[in-house]
Amino acid sequence: MEDMVDDAYKKDALILDLRYNTGGNVHDAVLRFLSQRPYLQWQYRDGKKSPQPNFAPAAKPRILLVNEQTLSDGEMTAQGFKELKLGKIIGTETYRWIIFTSGKGLVDGSFYRIPAWGCFTLDGKDIEKNGVAPDINVKNTFLDRLENKDPQLDRAIKEIMKELK
Repeated sequence: MEDMVDDAYKKDALILDLRYNTGGNVHDAVLRFLSQRPYLQWQYRDGKKSPQPNFAPAAKPRILLVNEQTLSDGEMTAQGFKELKLGKIIGTETYRWIIFTSGKGLVDGSFYRIPAWGCFTLDGKDIEKNGVAPDINVKNTFLDRLENKDPQLDRAIKEIMKELK
């Protein structure tokens, strides 16, 4: 994320890679950030005008990469990205392992966590049962990994370049 707020005003597009994302609880902050639109410009004396915020991702092409090892909060982020129509999703269907837990402390000082939260699309589909399907299905194979190839990233770059023309 630092790269997106530091010199990001120099960037023309964004490819966000959620492959192998095993979760957390940052989807809301990420989606709010990706939804930012420019609302004014500012300029240092005799300098070049730049948008405020410096990098407003919603004003530029965005692509999200997911794969079969994108799970939990990665799936929440991908579903929100899709629902908010923030850009194309490329890769393979997500893992379907979305487990948000709640915990309690016990009198002996130990702590336990149990799955407690379900995650659903706005039309009620259970993300844990359905996963998140990409807009463009591209599979990376074992042979691709051996040959240091990344067809998913290559396709994302191709799609971004089309949008930039």
